[in-house]
Amino acid sequence: MKIAVDAGHGYDTAGKRTPPVPTDVDFDKDGKADVKKGESIREHVAAVGVAYLLVQELKRCGFTTVMTGFNDNNPKNDADTPLTERQTAIRNAKCDYSVSIHYNAYGDGKTFNAADGVEVYIHSSYSGKSEKLAKAVLKYLAQGTSQVNRGIKKSALAMCNCNTLGTKGAILTELCFMTNEREALQMMGNSAFWKESAQEICKGICEYTGVKYVSEVYIPKKTIKKSSSVKDIKWLQEKLNAVLTGESFIPIAVDGKYGNKTRIAVLIYWEKLGWNQTGKDSGWGAGSNTITALSKGRKK
Repeated sequence: MKIAVDAGHGYDTAGKRTPPVPTDVDFDKDGKADVKKGESIREHVAAVGVAYLLVQELKRCGFTTVMTGFNDNNPKNDADTPLTERQTAIRNAKCDYSVSIHYNAYGDGKTFNAADGVEVYIHSSYSGKSEKLAKAVLKYLAQGTSQVNRGIKKSALAMCNCNTLGTKGAILTELCFMTNEREALQMMGNSAFWKESAQEICKGICEYTGVKYVSEVYIPKKTIKKSSSVKDIKWLQEKLNAVLTGESFIPIAVDGKYGNKTRIAVLIYWEKLGWNQTGKDSGWGAGSNTITALSKGRKK
């Protein structure tokens, strides 16, 4: 089954951005401002943030995908592809369904206001099977970050026109209001919200099409040590318990604390793999090789 994923507008499209933000915005919480105070968050940046992750979600669940309006996770080199070109690309690819990612706006665009919430659009005349798809997707979007559920709306939007797109169904999601200060800063400008939205849209598509949703397998990306997150340390402890079971090994507590028992378990695991034969490594850190071996369940 083939799904078209469209990232609304282009990087330099006039007007498609928030009012000037009152504080620095750090999308991924890495300590570096992606948008500085007084600048604007561009709609296309946040749309690609969701669209790219949605493509990964859909592929993991077995769908084939087609991207329009973007081609990778870098939004800064995306021109504003005309709607007719987007429609043609989707029709020529013979997509079954299409979803376009957008952020809503209200007012003059120069100042923030109170309009808020999430909604999904379908075409007012050529909607095909879009309404049931929209209901499934909105169901999951409404279960995520607390927002006003504005429901399903009908309008003659180009990216919802199943007749022109050649699809069975097509929806356009308005994930939040970029003219609402809270939603702009905490949702539109937050990569965690992008990921959440991508997962929710994918779950809705899976439910509607009868395809099983496959959750992402979490694997830590950095060396796990005493100062690591509780999530990463628990992952390490659970994996160690799994691979060391049945060898007179007393399972360690999965408490998210990298204590001496966890350190010893790491050393025992290395010994099983024939690593650290000099004994120079103390076991106070599980690096990339250890993480890879544990993620594969390697025991020898």
